[in-house]
Amino acid sequence: MNLIPTEFDPAYIASKVTAGSQMYSVELSSKDPMKSVLENNPEIYFVPPKRSSEWGQWEFKPGAYYDTTTGSKHPYWNDKDLPIPSKDINRLRSDMLKWGYCKIEDALSPDQVSTIRQRVLEQAEGERLAGIAQKTPSGQNINCCINKGQCFEGLIEQSPSVVQGGALVEQLVTEALGSNWICTSLIASISLKGGVPQALHQDQDIALDSRSPLTINILTPITDIDETNGGTLVIPGSHLVLSDAVRNQKSVDKLPPAINIDAKAGTMIITDGRLLHSTGINHTESPRIVMLNGMQHPLIRQQENWMLSVKPEVVKRASPKLLQRMGYQATNAAQTNEGHGFGASGSIDEATGSIAEFRLAADRGEYLRVGELGPSSTEQELKAPFTLRDVVAKARAGQQSAPVGIGGTKINP
Repeated sequence: MNLIPTEFDPAYIASKVTAGSQMYSVELSSKDPMKSVLENNPEIYFVPPKRSSEWGQWEFKPGAYYDTTTGSKHPYWNDKDLPIPSKDINRLRSDMLKWGYCKIEDALSPDQVSTIRQRVLEQAEGERLAGIAQKTPSGQNINCCINKGQCFEGLIEQSPSVVQGGALVEQLVTEALGSNWICTSLIASISLKGGVPQALHQDQDIALDSRSPLTINILTPITDIDETNGGTLVIPGSHLVLSDAVRNQKSVDKLPPAINIDAKAGTMIITDGRLLHSTGINHTESPRIVMLNGMQHPLIRQQENWMLSVKPEVVKRASPKLLQRMGYQATNAAQTNEGHGFGASGSIDEATGSIAEFRLAADRGEYLRVGELGPSSTEQELKAPFTLRDVVAKARAGQQSAPVGIGGTKINP
């Protein structure tokens, strides 16, 4: 009889799991920096959302983080050189580094803004009529916009036909994240009167001690935003304060007050993923629309499951850049498919890492996966038209085959 050693018995293992005995327990159980942020800044707190029947019935507390205004009107901030709308790349770089966000002036033309606004409003109404609208504490979100209009495809790939300032946007994001960054999701955030303010938070929820961001969010107002209609709340410079605190294992002390970002429709606001921010309060009767286009290091799991959610026709017509942004380009450590992609860098149109053909084969009902094989397998089984065989053959036909082993240049930190 083959006896399993006592050390492998679950009950025995459980007896060895005691307080203080587990590896990295302190690091994994730490709630900082947000724990000390909340303890030392009582004006920052979570406002409970309300059901439809109670919409608008929440307690506004004077002096709370959301009871604020724009930087130019705020007594604490009005003499500070906060980010301003600009096309000057050096000014934008400086604002990002110092304050954690920058404003790209006229990144979208008035016509480009109008196209997206019309599509968002139509889609929002359609989803409400279909009974599938996603209600949020602040209003309504339209998710997976990639399937809901070709203008959104261009927004993700920063195509000049949709984003006239796309080249400048891409340069700044590349400087922050590295050359093979990907998109985590594209969401239309609609803030409505009566909604509660979102809790202040950081988009980057890993490696909070990092010296550079691993995530970036591009906020694109499709309506003018300010303190009256839910302009995004931010604490300028908090990206540095919080990451320094985590790195030095210190608590976060009293923070400066939050402000509402003000910007004209068509401005693109790039925010560092470590920056404290949230949706503000819409006091007006008109919906406030901001497109949320998250970008990130390719090793981080994406918010949107693009592999499953994107419509077949979108994948089929997608440009190499759009496919890469959605994560259809594997890297050595992420998104490989049956081994295809090992050694790849995740770059645009890189045959050694392209996995779109697997998805397209699945859409056609023709994806044949490699299963159990062995010395006794039949000739027919061994020569089956595995999709992997076809994908690798195409890569090699272009004189691009995945390397044997692991190596190459490390593009991202």
